[in-house]
Amino acid sequence: MSAEKIAATVPGYEHDASDLKAHEAFQRKFERDKAQLRRLGVPLQTGTNSVFDAEVGYRIARGDYELPEIEFLPDEVAVLGVAARLWQPNKLADDAGDALWKLRAAGIDIFPVEPEVAPVLTVDEAFSPVMTAVRQRQHISFKYMGRSDDAAVLRRIEPWGVVCYRGRWYVIGHDLDRDATRCFRLSRIDGQVKAHAKTDAFTVPADVNLLESVARLHETREKPRTRRATVRVKPGRAAGVRRRAVQILSRQDGFDRIVVTYTDPAALARWLAGYGDAVTVVEPAQVRKEMAVLLSGIVANYEDHKDALTVTRPQ
Repeated sequence: MSAEKIAATVPGYEHDASDLKAHEAFQRKFERDKAQLRRLGVPLQTGTNSVFDAEVGYRIARGDYELPEIEFLPDEVAVLGVAARLWQPNKLADDAGDALWKLRAAGIDIFPVEPEVAPVLTVDEAFSPVMTAVRQRQHISFKYMGRSDDAAVLRRIEPWGVVCYRGRWYVIGHDLDRDATRCFRLSRIDGQVKAHAKTDAFTVPADVNLLESVARLHETREKPRTRRATVRVKPGRAAGVRRRAVQILSRQDGFDRIVVTYTDPAALARWLAGYGDAVTVVEPAQVRKEMAVLLSGIVANYEDHKDALTVTRPQ
């Protein structure tokens, strides 16, 4: 089918071919859509139907990319249902839900009986923008708090992929400033992830193994650096935090200010969260962020399930 016929039959391409600006706009959009099809793996053929055709035409051969009919065994269906539920509290819940609806529309019964207990997978705030940049092959930049950094440092990378290793999410890619392969833990990204507008800006090496890159990082990394965090504690509360104190500062606004040591910001945040409102993190910013992400997840999980909670009053 020629570009002229495509413009006349495909919704969104309609334009007045005699209008030069409108026709140029159509051509730009058509080129973008062709590039998107190829990026999605849809083979777009060009050529003519006969030697008498003067204009090049375009064709998508359905047999070159169409999947065969998909069939699932009962246990495979159950696994799909559990996998989709992993994302329910997170930003990928919509995508997982759409996938299940498509399977149901095809006549596949996903979880006729809801499981009583289902696993939950949490992701960091940076997960969605980083994954988008990975799919579109865009350079990204962000401020990152490394293990040996006292403050967040600007990093610019080609993101090759995202993997989960030992319960934590990492982006692996080529560090543009250091000209080397680097791994970055998403929970240590400080602030927003900025993606550059240009797509298909790089090619992922064919021999790269993302999971091995992260595993190698854990094997070769140096002993964790001990740092200090300042927390504000209500008087007479959080005895465990007080026992761990390496320094007790002067009281301010009716609260005790206590310094504790740590190596892992996420682990410290989880420990402090157990003391509820008796403890507030003052500094550093990385521990405050870990605490905010943790508490936000708890609130979101409560909002999702509060209707199912029941309260039994004493008789």
